[in-house]
Amino acid sequence: MHDIRFPLLLVYAGSDELLALRDLQTLQQFLAQPQLLVYGADTLIDSAGKQWFFDAEHRLSETGRIWLLPELTLLVQRHFFAQNQCCVSKIAAADIAALIALVQLDAEANA
Repeated sequence: MHDIRFPLLLVYAGSDELLALRDLQTLQQFLAQPQLLVYGADTLIDSAGKQWFFDAEHRLSETGRIWLLPELTLLVQRHFFAQNQCCVSKIAAADIAALIALVQLDAEANA
């Protein structure tokens, strides 16, 4: 599927909620959900920082935006703040893949 690099984050437009998707199979399972509500403004950010959007048939295309680690860290901090986590300003990671892993580990811990 293109040159998308896993893991990746689903960014819901207008929300601080994020969803980590660890591999192609997880992404395909997510997109195959019959009740899936993904809007044109919802995007994916892959572990290389590339941002992707969905068309009506859930095909992915690059937006041309590349997220840097510091700005993506702020996005992840807002995600954890929205979940009433404390000390979110201390959230940091060595790279984007590690930052996405933080979101995934938190979701698994709270499942």
